[in-house]
Amino acid sequence: MTRLRLLSVLLALSVAAGAQAKETPSHLTPFASEAAFQDYLAKARKAEQKRQAEQERKWRRERAKQGQMIYPAPMSPPPPAPPAAAEAAAPASDAITNVQTAGVDEGGIVKKLGDYLIVLRRGRLFTIKAGADELRPIDSIDAFGPGIDPRGAWYDEMLISGRTVLVIGYSYARGGTEVGLFHVDDAGRLSYRNTYHLRSNDYYSSRNYASRLVGKQLVFYSPMRLGLMGDAPMLPAVRHWREGGGEFKRILPATRIYGSGQELQAYDATLHTVTVCDIRDGAELDCRATAVLGSSGRVFYVAADTVYVWLAPVRTPYRRGAALGDSALLRMPLGGGEPQALRVAGAPIDQMSFLERD
Repeated sequence: MTRLRLLSVLLALSVAAGAQAKETPSHLTPFASEAAFQDYLAKARKAEQKRQAEQERKWRRERAKQGQMIYPAPMSPPPPAPPAAAEAAAPASDAITNVQTAGVDEGGIVKKLGDYLIVLRRGRLFTIKAGADELRPIDSIDAFGPGIDPRGAWYDEMLISGRTVLVIGYSYARGGTEVGLFHVDDAGRLSYRNTYHLRSNDYYSSRNYASRLVGKQLVFYSPMRLGLMGDAPMLPAVRHWREGGGEFKRILPATRIYGSGQELQAYDATLHTVTVCDIRDGAELDCRATAVLGSSGRVFYVAADTVYVWLAPVRTPYRRGAALGDSALLRMPLGGGEPQALRVAGAPIDQMSFLERD
């Protein structure tokens, strides 16, 4: 696949070089109410039941014509494969932080704060004094809060805002993203503050981080499959962790859920969610979310004031006839403005494809 380059005109919501626009950019329309959203889910569930029943009847007819033994047709796609091991690390360089866009800091495992290196390693935080001719260990602490079982969790992203260290992880046991907040003092000593838990599907990617820091705002991109054939879908929510858990507070009202205009299959319907959390004094988080309903295939890029998400249909045995041109490029402003969408063809390789290059 030809590597796409997102030109500067993309900031005005044009298309990447090598892709083909299907229409002019348009503002997306949110659901009018919670009732309207629930009505959509009910209709989508019924349509998927009908589609699966027809698929099974067709499968049985074809097998009967061949005179072969009939086995039950699969009713849903296989579960996603477990996360692959991370790619080999890039060669060492002088850079501490990977910065794709000025003013947008990405999660990482090593950060620099004054004369100290802050390191996230195997579920622990370390501070190291970086002198002119020595590295001297100062302090270490668990990268998760007291009472939190780290088994089944990966803590693999870190950001620093002032004296607040934010550790981002995903817990397969608890089914969501964890944000741990720690304080580092002038002497490099670490102390635990708070933990927040965001509902999300697995954000893990060997090519891209899920979190960004823009000023005093913590920005997440996370997908959430709706799972329309099961019980009521779980929607993005956040809880302030307390001993034993805590109560989730939904942060995505139906009036902040937008349709992408893509033709969706129920098994593939995904909420592409951008969550913005203000980091308050005292290491508190105040989070809000916006989501666009689209196909599950995606590549995203975070700019200083906008998140771009390129959606592409997933080609599976259940959707062999999916049109390759049924893709959409989303522009989701961090300030809470209405998302925009542009129909496009093809898909970028990864987030680096969004960079303008000479």
